[in-house]
Amino acid sequence: MTRFPDDVPVLTDGVVTLRAHRPTDLDAMVEQCRDAAMLRFTTVPSPYGRADAEDFLERTARDWESPSPTALRTWAISTERLDFCGSVDYRPDGSGTASIGFGLHPAARGEGLMTRAVALALDHAFAQEIEVMYWRAVVGNWASRKTVWRNGFRYDGTAPRIITQRGESTDGWTASLRHTDPREPCEPWQGPSPS
Repeated sequence: MTRFPDDVPVLTDGVVTLRAHRPTDLDAMVEQCRDAAMLRFTTVPSPYGRADAEDFLERTARDWESPSPTALRTWAISTERLDFCGSVDYRPDGSGTASIGFGLHPAARGEGLMTRAVALALDHAFAQEIEVMYWRAVVGNWASRKTVWRNGFRYDGTAPRIITQRGESTDGWTASLRHTDPREPCEPWQGPSPS
């Protein structure tokens, strides 16, 4: 049985480290989830308070300790400069596919950290017999789309009302990556400058 946080695998590329969430992350989690971009592009509750962050931490611990093949695998993102930069997770469906999700604290944006964090999460997922990883995001979330594009995801299209945010359905972009696909852009960039 996996024990949280002791048995959560620590993943690093030497710049970004994925680790178990800690109670000391709670204040920064609240700051992140009150950010305008997080509210626009994710499904976090609004208003977001400390009790929401505590609930997230409890659910994360339960998922890591669960033997279920569909339990979420969620990490906090750390760097030498910032102990908490955000979170990344993947959600297995129990049949060899999963979907990835992520969000960065405003203080960590613009440095390419999420591209690195997603790469680490993908490495772990594919080593755990995930064969296809899916991504979806609210239409207009170019930062998220750039992150998965850089990791080799192929854009699959726009799906109507595929994402539910706080009781409202909205159109979403979708993309996918097979475990055998190269982990670099596989098609020309179709949006604003990817710098």
